[in-house]
Amino acid sequence: MGKRRKPWWKRKSTRSLGILAALVIIVLAFFVGINNLSRSPNGTPGRKIWVNIQSGLGSQAIGQLLQEKGIIENAFWFRVYLWWSHQGADLQAGNYLFKSGMTFPQVVEELKIGAARYNTVMVTVPEGFTVAQIATLLGEDKLCTPKAFIQAVDHGTYPESFIKQIPIHSGIQFRLEGYLFPSTYAIIRGESAHQIVQTMLAQMQSVWTNSRLAAIRKEGLTLNQALTIASMVEREARISSDRPLIASVIFNRLHHQPPMHLRIDATVEYALGYYHGYTQNLTMNDLFVNSPYNTYMHRGLPPGPIANPGLASILAVLHPAHTNYLYYVAKNDGSGGSYFATTYAEQLKNEARSQANAAKLAH
Repeated sequence: MGKRRKPWWKRKSTRSLGILAALVIIVLAFFVGINNLSRSPNGTPGRKIWVNIQSGLGSQAIGQLLQEKGIIENAFWFRVYLWWSHQGADLQAGNYLFKSGMTFPQVVEELKIGAARYNTVMVTVPEGFTVAQIATLLGEDKLCTPKAFIQAVDHGTYPESFIKQIPIHSGIQFRLEGYLFPSTYAIIRGESAHQIVQTMLAQMQSVWTNSRLAAIRKEGLTLNQALTIASMVEREARISSDRPLIASVIFNRLHHQPPMHLRIDATVEYALGYYHGYTQNLTMNDLFVNSPYNTYMHRGLPPGPIANPGLASILAVLHPAHTNYLYYVAKNDGSGGSYFATTYAEQLKNEARSQANAAKLAH
């Protein structure tokens, strides 16, 4: 006689209980996993990272931004944590100073409190500003004294690898001139001048990717030389399209035979002190100022950068235009551009055009 099967209602009940038990186990495992994940630090502790959360960003966009900045390791699980903890709608816009190694709850608590807890000042350092101009800017915002900033520039100790590559010249005006990347910085009141300099140096370090370092080696330059040329391009160019052309003029003069002086007006202005507010037009007497930065008097590059160049000028040095130009002069026609020439005879014609344009504008 065959084995009797259980009634259908008993078989269904047993199957349902098994499915229910499996679901309970999965749900419990999920919550245990989320709980453990929320307690785990994200990344290696030690770094401070500013993140700007713009108004209108949803939790998905915020999670992606935090992952890109290295605050969290996985944006998906961060969103899952927000859903699980019912905090996705509590996040606020603002500028935040995070530390690497924070847990999900710690990150969320910061975003819920809002950036108002940070007594921060947004400071924009324009491209082409000098160390002294940055010092004055910070002093005006009462973030540190100009003297403290310059002291940190000239004597502070910093971890960036390029610091050791800066040549030791008695003629250099400021040690870190050219190495403080122009950008907008969120600075906390009470930060030391040393920390402010460190933040700017770290930003410059991020600019020098392996491919860009390879590009300057291909040009036969050191980092200091590349930044020196970029600083001259920054101060001389008024429009973006002129940057690679001016860079080509500088390279052509450096490699010219017989040797040529660079004769860059901006280097004379630096020697005369435009970093302290010098704004006069250059005179013939100015061109004879006794300074290692005067490229009318001394051949080759000046001792170091004459300003802090932005990325566009740096890229112009890494990828200069391929020309035979040896001269340029401002058009003075209101466009901000320059005339370029291969021969001195062409340059004289361009100078005459420039003067005529200036006279026309004056009327």
